[in-house]
Amino acid sequence: MGRAFNRIFAGALVASRWVMAPLSLGLIAALVIVIVQFCRELAHVVLRFSGMRDTEVILGVLKLVDLVLVANLIVMIIEASIAIFVPRHAFDPEHAPPGSGTADFAALKPKLFGAIAAIAAIDLLESFVNIASVDKATVLWEIAIVLAFVVAGVLLAWMDRLEQRH
Repeated sequence: MGRAFNRIFAGALVASRWVMAPLSLGLIAALVIVIVQFCRELAHVVLRFSGMRDTEVILGVLKLVDLVLVANLIVMIIEASIAIFVPRHAFDPEHAPPGSGTADFAALKPKLFGAIAAIAAIDLLESFVNIASVDKATVLWEIAIVLAFVVAGVLLAWMDRLEQRH
């Protein structure tokens, strides 16, 4: 009875990864939303370009860059989901998506923190460009958030490096 229970329990644990499937599908929907928002912002910048001041152009471009960074973050997480749900042998070796079948979460963490820090930095840069109409306390909080993400990313990289030495 012990072996049968262990086999059933192990099978249930392996199958439980499929509980995450709706979340991964939701990320695909979120990516579509970000793409639609990017197109809306791009159309807004292009259609109003002739009447825009320099700062408005910079803010428009920063919003586009921000959306691209968010989309890249979503794609990184979707690629990690591929590693969870689809075994590597399910693909033709020449056409396998990058990272399929191998979840390297240690390599994913610094990339995620880097992307999040970049997104926060872009938001901070938008505040600096538009500093006259932004609450200074909000800018200080944005600086603190960026620094927190940078410090956390550096600490993660440092811990990974220490772990590799041992």
